[in-house]
Amino acid sequence: MKKIGILIIGLVLLTGCVEERNTSNKIFDPFQTSIKVESQFFDLDTISLKEIEGKKGTKIYFLRESFDVDSTDKISLELKEFYTISDLIKNNIRTITQDNELLESSGVIYLNFTKNGEELKLKDSTTIRVRFPISLSKQDKIFNGKIDSISQMSWSETEAYFMVLRFNKKYQIDMGYNVTLDSLPYYQELWRKQDSIYEETVESYNNIDKKVGAAVSLTNLGWINVDRFVEKPTTRDFLLTNSLEVEGIVMYVVYENLNSFTSYYPDDTKNIILTDVPVLENTSLIAVGIKNKQLYAQKILVEDKDSLQLSLQPINQTELDKLFGK
Repeated sequence: MKKIGILIIGLVLLTGCVEERNTSNKIFDPFQTSIKVESQFFDLDTISLKEIEGKKGTKIYFLRESFDVDSTDKISLELKEFYTISDLIKNNIRTITQDNELLESSGVIYLNFTKNGEELKLKDSTTIRVRFPISLSKQDKIFNGKIDSISQMSWSETEAYFMVLRFNKKYQIDMGYNVTLDSLPYYQELWRKQDSIYEETVESYNNIDKKVGAAVSLTNLGWINVDRFVEKPTTRDFLLTNSLEVEGIVMYVVYENLNSFTSYYPDDTKNIILTDVPVLENTSLIAVGIKNKQLYAQKILVEDKDSLQLSLQPINQTELDKLFGK
């Protein structure tokens, strides 16, 4: 893999000399006019417990005693749900960790509880139970997200537990247990072995998978991502030269057949340097620039070249959505 220093030398050879250049890059949203994921608000008032269901099927099990509040405090919940790669891209929710590890997302939610407009946190040693409308595998993990000063998201793995229901012969009822995700296959198989007992209580074999592994006990609020690590991506450095004068430019890296992407706002809009970019087979770079409110874009399939020449073309919002093909 060529190092960035070699790429910079290549830039000098291409330009013939090093001259002072404008390194300012306007931070902008290429999908400003696209349909975005909207916040859903729930007024919980002073109730003690409630099952809350979002428009896309996320269920949150609110328990008032999980928060340090008075009995008369009125509590509200803000929820956002992102279950498609299109939603993630249009809202710039990158799937990359703070250590530059590539992730593939199964879904992202945003949870924010408030009392009288003041943000609430869970009490120490308490959790909140969330049921995602997705199937979980043993590779899935739970991540918390942080947004930096230029609205770029990064993720870090967080502690979470997965609730399973197991039939208790003594009390003749289903009882909940918190387990780690890698234990789920064991409990799923256990349910199948106990199918005859389970059918007596719920009358349907198909309900087994609905009961096992769908509920997660979260230890943190805010941005929550159900993700798995993408195996064995390589990292590459890129130098892209752009001859079109633009006010701002953003570089997207997308992966065919993966719910994964990352994005970068380079310092320079003309000589663009990207370092340590996760790359797989069938990876593409998509450059999107803006000038006088007009969008310009180009999609380049990443092959063996580390130095690339951009040729940005005018594009409208519908064409931009199709360019991502997500």
